[in-house]
Amino acid sequence: MFYVNSKGQDVVIADMAYPHLASALAKLVREQRDGLRQTEIDAMTAELERRDEAYAAEQAEQAAKSEAEA
Repeated sequence: MFYVNSKGQDVVIADMAYPHLASALAKLVREQRDGLRQTEIDAMTAELERRDEAYAAEQAEQAAKSEAEA
């Protein structure tokens, strides 16, 4: 899925750095008018959720590994 940034460039949502993705999502939500750009908002929200879940799983795995070593 692509996001058209403020410079008119197509950016792959999955390739965006986390802080840029969160910032772009917040900006789109603020600018949203009559459902415009809802597809991009939904894709960004899904990507953030995917990354957050992956991070939480990684943290849980590290905690389990540390506990097993102790």
